[in-house]
Amino acid sequence: MSEPPRKRAKLACVTCNARRVKCDVTDRHPCSNCAAGNVECETRESRRGKHIRKPRAETEVRSKTPPSVTAISPQRHEDEVAASHVLASLSSNFHSPVNTHTPASGGQHHLPTPSAPSDLNSDQSKASSVHQEDAVFLGESSSLRYVTTGEPSAAAAERRQSCFRHAVPSAARAESLVPEWESERRVARKKALQAEGAFSFPPAEVRLELFQAYFKWFHPHFPIIDEEEFWTEYREFNFSALLLQAMMFIGVIHCEESTLYRLGWGNRHRAKWFFYIRAKDIYDATFETNKIIVIQALFLMSFWRAGALLEKDARHWLGTAISLSETRALHRSGGDTEESLTRVKRRLWWAIYVRERQCASALGLPCRIRDKDCDIEPLSSADFTSAFASTTSVEDRHRYTVYAISMVQLAVFLGRVVDAGYLPKRTLAPDERIKLRNELYKWRQDLPSVMQLQTDAGDPPNFQASMLHLAYNNLLILLYRTSFVLDENSNTATDGNVALQAAARNSRIVEDMLPGGNIGHAQMHVITNLFNTLCIHVVNFRRSSGINRTLAEHRAKLCLLGLQELQKTWEVTNWVLQLFFQYLDRETASRLAMEADDGGSSTATGQFTSACTTTQPPLQHQGADNVPTRSMQYLDAPASSTTSPKPWSWTLDEADQYLFTQIENDFAFGEGALQQWCPEDLLSTE
Repeated sequence: MSEPPRKRAKLACVTCNARRVKCDVTDRHPCSNCAAGNVECETRESRRGKHIRKPRAETEVRSKTPPSVTAISPQRHEDEVAASHVLASLSSNFHSPVNTHTPASGGQHHLPTPSAPSDLNSDQSKASSVHQEDAVFLGESSSLRYVTTGEPSAAAAERRQSCFRHAVPSAARAESLVPEWESERRVARKKALQAEGAFSFPPAEVRLELFQAYFKWFHPHFPIIDEEEFWTEYREFNFSALLLQAMMFIGVIHCEESTLYRLGWGNRHRAKWFFYIRAKDIYDATFETNKIIVIQALFLMSFWRAGALLEKDARHWLGTAISLSETRALHRSGGDTEESLTRVKRRLWWAIYVRERQCASALGLPCRIRDKDCDIEPLSSADFTSAFASTTSVEDRHRYTVYAISMVQLAVFLGRVVDAGYLPKRTLAPDERIKLRNELYKWRQDLPSVMQLQTDAGDPPNFQASMLHLAYNNLLILLYRTSFVLDENSNTATDGNVALQAAARNSRIVEDMLPGGNIGHAQMHVITNLFNTLCIHVVNFRRSSGINRTLAEHRAKLCLLGLQELQKTWEVTNWVLQLFFQYLDRETASRLAMEADDGGSSTATGQFTSACTTTQPPLQHQGADNVPTRSMQYLDAPASSTTSPKPWSWTLDEADQYLFTQIENDFAFGEGALQQWCPEDLLSTE
């Protein structure tokens, strides 16, 4: 007996109506198509019996019924239906009208394998997420800001100046136009990710320790989420798998060795790689639909230290975060009516700004964020109202807030210093340099007392204040490094001392931080700050004699001790330091070497120099962080007063990526071309 012919569905959702595919929303909600495509399933309002009504009467009748959270306004619904017909006709040759019956997998609310963000979130959070994601940002050059349905007037023109966010009809949303075969691919990819463990999490007690490490060592400096809200959603299993994996990637960087042991993944670098690759896989699958969460995860993933020649490094993830942030108008003022969301977005944008400025200056690469494109308000204490947990003391809240605001101010200074002196065909005039220096001096004097380095009372050094002053002194080093290294004018004795004194202050800060054992948890910019400081001390060591030479050697060793502690978390024993020691002559490298202590543990310098005196220096990178080993045979050659050492086996292109930008940038203060120099000339004692 043949089955009766299938009848046409009485009702179709907005998405299926736009795609012209069969919808089963009357049998289940969400419908099969929306569930497979991981999109919000919105039902269309019937127009039967309403065509003869006048618009005013229709408005009055509808206004008596308050809309639900997910309801669509009548006018907008009419626009969306009209747009659906147009888009469907335009895309009829692209989308196949074949019905899809791919069932949606059921949600798993329990750990360790959640299925999808939509399965973990409640209906209410879905509705609010759809509302937040239902707009696009189009800037001043877009013609849509000049389109208006009313009469032209001065007031309308003024409104158009700020009309940059546009609500998009449901039929035009990117997810709504996902074809059938793409939905099937996403379902298959989701199952593959589950099989690979992308949605798996460590045991509850280990997971808790990782989050505690995150909020203790990272969150105070980059509060990109609301801590109290996170813990509430975490207890209710209302969280994003992408964000959790990214947060645990940061947490395993700072967690205790006991937590790392219970995690059972071997060394710290391997554990970091596991969490990083899981977050990366979830992101690559476009699984998370909340763009703010995606930006937060991308920012956290930018702390992955990839190899020297790998593509997806910190700059890659930062660039992706910046691009997505700008499409969501995080760099612009206003636009959100929800104050708590506005505060999160503002903190998130400025965190990206700080990190981008630090990475660009450290690598000598162009800044991707232009200040002239941004009109977002500066950070204020009001933006940190909900940033920290209620259990955080008032003193800690104040210290974290002042640190974050001050780091943003230094990041703005950093961009100005780089633009003024480290761009092609750009010369930094002495007056401009003095102006920047005086502004920095005034900034330091105006710092709140909580960010001042005060040790007279015998209190331990302020962790946040120490990191802040390391960044401040690094700016002075960048501003006057050329004067110190190149002897460019008759004022070198004065100008060069600014860089030398800043480096000396950084060494004293490191010396004060080392006994506390917390310097290893400092933020990543401290690595660049110490490396710049180390370069100044090495140059001074080669030029000086007597007590000055001894002091320079001592200060350089302090920098290496600080880098040793940082290596426990951020793994700084990589190609950068190997390349640095490769540039040193044998005498300087041996003088910086220190004997092992009585306990038998190697010091930082002993590790670094021993790595440089081997024919094939080992690299502590695994998986995606492999770096080709390079020969450094010149350090093994016998020392000779008549024969110059062969300085490096790396090509100039490889060396140029980092070392030139740290000791002397290719375009340092307007030289405008590749510096033709060698280590013998730079580090000569004569």
